[in-house]
Amino acid sequence: MVLLPDSGRGYLSKVFNNEWLSSFGFLASTRTEHTAEQVLSARVGQIPSFIHLHPTEAVRDAVDLFNEYDVSQVPVVTSEPPVLVSEMVGSVSERELLDVLFRGQASLADPVGRHMGPPMPTIGAGESVDAVVTGLGTADALVVLADGRPIGVLTRQDLLSFVAR
Repeated sequence: MVLLPDSGRGYLSKVFNNEWLSSFGFLASTRTEHTAEQVLSARVGQIPSFIHLHPTEAVRDAVDLFNEYDVSQVPVVTSEPPVLVSEMVGSVSERELLDVLFRGQASLADPVGRHMGPPMPTIGAGESVDAVVTGLGTADALVVLADGRPIGVLTRQDLLSFVAR
């Protein structure tokens, strides 16, 4: 066997880029300000860290999940946690489900995959609260990544609760 070392030239925009590494939660934060992970861990209540659905689960299951954990949007993944970013195939929100249910375009027995939207935007666990605020300016929720894996979902309510403490 012969090993030929790779110079890393093909990875300059990813692996050797601290901004890219930080956005996927691979780079430990050296900042003194609060991070997305701190906001996520400060959530109160008994809620699992990464609530999710699968594309084959029924819309009724999504509604039950919204009610049980008092959430309004959930990522849709193709496997059980720990999942990779590539396994996040979409998201479901109560707003979208309510719309299709009351217009008669969906039933409670339909699979979630038929009515899901695009995957939620992501943010690295070490990213600053400023980055969270920026991300939530255009999205209702952000999936927090640590080591390239989703660890939870942040919403505006989570951020407001964190700031109020």
